[in-house]
Amino acid sequence: MKTMLIIIAGAVAGTTTPGDPNGYTLVDVPEGFDGDLSAVEYDAQAGAARLSLAGVKARRIAAIKAEAATHLAASAWKLQRASEREKAGWLQLADVATVLAEREAVRRSSDAAEAAVQALADVAAVQAFTWAPDAVAVPAPRLLTHERFIQRFTPAEWEAMTAAARANAAMDAWMRRFTLATFVSLDDPATAAGVRALELAGILAAGRADEILTAPLQPEETA
Repeated sequence: MKTMLIIIAGAVAGTTTPGDPNGYTLVDVPEGFDGDLSAVEYDAQAGAARLSLAGVKARRIAAIKAEAATHLAASAWKLQRASEREKAGWLQLADVATVLAEREAVRRSSDAAEAAVQALADVAAVQAFTWAPDAVAVPAPRLLTHERFIQRFTPAEWEAMTAAARANAAMDAWMRRFTLATFVSLDDPATAAGVRALELAGILAAGRADEILTAPLQPEETA
């Protein structure tokens, strides 16, 4: 039996299939209609229904969010495994970094997909839109244990930093942050700002901040 849209006061109110319309205005469903009334609008002047671009976009974006959540849920066990290894003392920073990058790629890719959908101006294009959870590449963060981070400074530099922390509350707070951290990200803006501030304060020699922040990770630093 043919499905028809029910129009009440110029708005789509539902669907019906009976032969007797019971006084309702009935119009054909638009091509591509999948049962979602929120994606349909009625053109009273034309006496016809059509898919709403805004409604179709909202539906596709909601689907993208759900798809992203599914991808994140699928990798949750990897994050749990990394966390358990950390607690057991078997921390593999390369594994942690890889999982974090994989999950962040899903988030950034879904954000980019949503923005791309919003930019489309055609219903068919929105309905045909697809995305990939790794479309936006995210490099693995450069993680160091607290001990490995300290080893990037010379003994004299660390001694000067410790002395400065005893005399400066802001410096002390920055030092404590890394003392308490299980690992340090060289890509964290707070890490970069703190190290560069040490150079500006004269605690580190000119050029040392870049050396500390950009030196490639050594094999022993990722294990």
